[in-house]
Amino acid sequence: MFERRIRLLGAVALVGTLLSAPLIATATPVPDSTATPQAHVSTPTEQVALTNQTETEAWLDETMARQLEEYNVPGAAVVIVSDGDVVLAKGYGYADLASERSVDADETVFSVGSTGKLVTWTAVMQGIEDGRLERDRDVNEYLTDSAVTVPDTDDEPITLNHLATHSAGFEDIFRGMVTDNPDEIRPMEAILADHRPARVRPPGQFVAYSNYGTALAGHVLAEQSSANFTDMVDERIFTPLGMADTTYAQPLPARLESRRAIGYTYQNGEYQPHHPVIWTLPPEGGSLRTTPTDMGRFMLAHLNEGASGSERILEAETVREMHRRQFTKSEAVPELNGMAYGFIEMDRNDETIVGHWGDTPRFKSLLALYPERDTGLFVVYNSPGGGPARFELLQAFTDRYYPRSDTPVVEPPDGAAERAHDLTGDYRSLTVSASSWERVLGVMTRTYTVGATDEGYLTTSRLGEPTRRWVERRPGVYEEVGGSDMLVFRFDETGRATHMFRHAFGPATYERVPWYESLTVLQTVLGGGVVAFLSVLLPWVGGPVWRRWRGGDLPTGRERAARWLLGVVSLLWLAVLVIFLLAWINFDAEAASPSLALQAGKVLRWIALAGTVGAVVATGFAWRDGLWTRWARLHFSVVTALALLFAWQLSLIGILPL
Repeated sequence: MFERRIRLLGAVALVGTLLSAPLIATATPVPDSTATPQAHVSTPTEQVALTNQTETEAWLDETMARQLEEYNVPGAAVVIVSDGDVVLAKGYGYADLASERSVDADETVFSVGSTGKLVTWTAVMQGIEDGRLERDRDVNEYLTDSAVTVPDTDDEPITLNHLATHSAGFEDIFRGMVTDNPDEIRPMEAILADHRPARVRPPGQFVAYSNYGTALAGHVLAEQSSANFTDMVDERIFTPLGMADTTYAQPLPARLESRRAIGYTYQNGEYQPHHPVIWTLPPEGGSLRTTPTDMGRFMLAHLNEGASGSERILEAETVREMHRRQFTKSEAVPELNGMAYGFIEMDRNDETIVGHWGDTPRFKSLLALYPERDTGLFVVYNSPGGGPARFELLQAFTDRYYPRSDTPVVEPPDGAAERAHDLTGDYRSLTVSASSWERVLGVMTRTYTVGATDEGYLTTSRLGEPTRRWVERRPGVYEEVGGSDMLVFRFDETGRATHMFRHAFGPATYERVPWYESLTVLQTVLGGGVVAFLSVLLPWVGGPVWRRWRGGDLPTGRERAARWLLGVVSLLWLAVLVIFLLAWINFDAEAASPSLALQAGKVLRWIALAGTVGAVVATGFAWRDGLWTRWARLHFSVVTALALLFAWQLSLIGILPL
């Protein structure tokens, strides 16, 4: 999810560019929740022993103190496990600023967001082990007694394997995941049935992160178990592992509520506390609350091949299968991170790393396992600044304890400039909505603009990230300059790049968009439309005053009607744009309970479109009958044409679903 502050900055950037013409894609706002910050330089260095607890704690104390200050985070906690034991579990900063309650890794209860999906997939694997579920079976066969169904829009059915690797082909939606009132939480089955996403591509083709897919898998498990999902997970995972302070309950039980970390945002130099978000789909992970040490127990069980003391939650081979790659995004570049079973590959420095990260509006978490090293890292923060901080910590931890052995590429090879030029354009994540106004989120914040320098470097820019430079490692494979991330391109049979993948962000695929869907065209059309509409409204309001002062012939009734029509159309399109920009800024609240303004905007967009069609007709009559002067008719025609283009671009970003 995207933070209010980020969306506000993005909206300001959009409005600014509409009027002043700098490219949206070159803006440098605060990173969004899905962004990975520019990684620190990873160079060969001497490995430090993780078993030296004193040294590890000193390094972590220094690192976390800097992060809390640099990223404006009140509190955080870190757990490191290795060789079957907890190396370090420590809190930093404050869980509650008002009471000055410090973070305690053993006691403080955090929201961990989608990191909780690992619990869901562990439970699904338990169902596969005991024969209730099959990985390659059509999920519809498990839903015969459920109101939830998956449409048969493709020849190939969706299976648990597709859901576990985020390759089912669903559009991205957020509707139904949150609510304003815990009393309005409905059964999981009803929510999944009412808010089913569209299938927009065949399963198994591309990775596109899906909250709905994991929630659906949890529902499938519950249907085949004749049990409540949360009760089943509590009995089969939390209790055996001793995770006594982990729960899906909303509101939290009293014994945990007093230990809950408050979520904050940093605004105007001050920390603002927020009430907890109310989530409606437990398997998706958002409602999971836990302590850092409980997550340490979960990591130890996975690193110990499913065993915890005398208890076992999974067989050893099942755990290895969960950590093994299940989806390869590029056969030509096997080192590119793909997807394991519910786990995301996060390899760095040639180290095998699997895990997950989680985002809520205020909490950011990350769990990373190094199976070959029998090591795990968990970190959680109570402010949006933890988004980039967690990935920085992951890279710093890997650099320190498992450093890179090779030397980074620094200079483009011969012919790189021409190859880089052929890759330029906009690449948009497939994790976008295809059927609602929520699409604007993906279009604006999940689109990379790829450029090229004369020297042959690639550049990428995106709302939420600074511009980054990439050097060619081999054709179609680029390494981040001054970092450890990697870009990989897929080509069609003609040699044209069609898709882009990021090494550091495994659960996503970026598709090259046609020129007319680029951010540059969007900016130009919307900016031109805003200027054109204002050019109608100002004379529309001031015209009568001007005529009274300077005199002149009164317009005819038909001329007044045409001008009023175009004035209303201009006002409506500006209102629609502002309403949906504000909805984007307040996305979390709108998703939980759509405002009257948003509901009005959904009606006004159709009235504006109908009025635009009427303006097209009026334009024809104006030229046929010689209304106004030639310049006035030309102005009317240009504004009408821009209104049509404005509507077209709004349709491409989901605000006007045509």
